[in-house]
Amino acid sequence: MIAPRYEPALLVLFVLLSFSCVPAAAYSEEAARAFSEGNDLVLAGDYYGGAASFDRAILLEPGFFEAWDRKADALNRAGELSEAQKAVEKSVEINPEYVRGWINRGQILYNIGYYYEDVAGDPKKAEEYYLDQLLSFEQAIQLDPGNAEARFNRGYALAGMKRYDEALAEFARVRNLDPAYPNLALSEKQARVLRDAATPWYIQYALPLAALVFIVILIVAYFVLVRQWNATQKDPAAPENRRTRRRKEQ
Repeated sequence: MIAPRYEPALLVLFVLLSFSCVPAAAYSEEAARAFSEGNDLVLAGDYYGGAASFDRAILLEPGFFEAWDRKADALNRAGELSEAQKAVEKSVEINPEYVRGWINRGQILYNIGYYYEDVAGDPKKAEEYYLDQLLSFEQAIQLDPGNAEARFNRGYALAGMKRYDEALAEFARVRNLDPAYPNLALSEKQARVLRDAATPWYIQYALPLAALVFIVILIVAYFVLVRQWNATQKDPAAPENRRTRRRKEQ
């Protein structure tokens, strides 16, 4: 197993957002209570206990897509990535318009991709998961274009795939939606640093180099023309010099 990677501020934000949308009316009181207990356990760091509580809610209400999603999140935090993926797939299968589910799916796929890249040493398999996670965030954005979290995750995913200019463009959209979004400034800075490090120096400085070459060409052309003009003035065989000499003789 591999522990999923989370930025602390994003972890707290994710948990708070999840807890702020506790369903109640659509499900039985007992299922809602199990769901709430699961949230409390996850917040306390008991991920397996939280997953067990969500399982109780699901047993009572099999269509409880929020519980499937929260179970996936708990298992993701516990490093049970395969089971987490199964749970989140069930969540978005029950409700394909559940934005939180698509975001969570993308985060789980990111962690699986990271496992294949850094632990299993299988970059090709990792790339498959990274591409799939990007599609999850894009699905969330399609459902809710103003969702700053979905857009931030898409930017983060693009940066991880070395598509830095696209990542920076997405981070700019996040800034327009929520200037105080956690870790936004740091992520933008990291994306710029990585982009510059990956760009050859001759491409980074192509414009100033082209301008310098142009100036040098102008200078050389100027001196060549001046030299030609001076040579013409000194050449007695030049037509203009012959006319000047005849006028003097007359």
